Amino acid sequence: VSARLLQGMLRWTRAWRLPLRGLGPYSLSFSRVPVAPISSGRSGAEPRSVLLSYKLLDGEATRPALVFLHGLFGSKTNFNSIAKALAQQTGRRVLTVDARNHGDSPHNPDMSYEAMSQDLQDLLPQLGLVPCVLIGHSMGGKTAMLLALQRPQPPRG
Repeated sequence: VSARLLQGMLRWTRAWRLPLRGLGPYSLSFSRVPVAPISSGRSGAEPRSVLLSYKLLDGEATRPALVFLHGLFGSKTNFNSIAKALAQQTGRRVLTVDARNHGDSPHNPDMSYEAMSQDLQDLLPQLGLVPCVLIGHSMGGKTAMLLALQRPQPPRG
């Protein structure tokens, strides 16, 4: 990834913001968005996390790490090139993670987004990566959104 391309991408993401007010009388606050019940059939039970497989590229600990979450048919290796380039160009720590039932992570019958979010809520503080920047593709993006909704204030580990 060239520095010029990366700067363009960052400029675009800074420009893409949702308005804070004026969305209409039916808009919800993000902190009040309901979360669907756990799909594994265990009514009301917290999902049990699994120990995820990951690759952490070293960088500056004072800046939030970049955390990449892959899509349904992917794995942490999908982001090898971009993770390496971003670690070199930004000096940040970069984490790529295999979601449960993907890549080298353990398999579990509960494949709900709640369970995948819980896996990350357990992993990120253990690695000292709170706060961080979550970057997800498809399934990973949905997991990142749910994690952000469940933990609007970053947990301290």
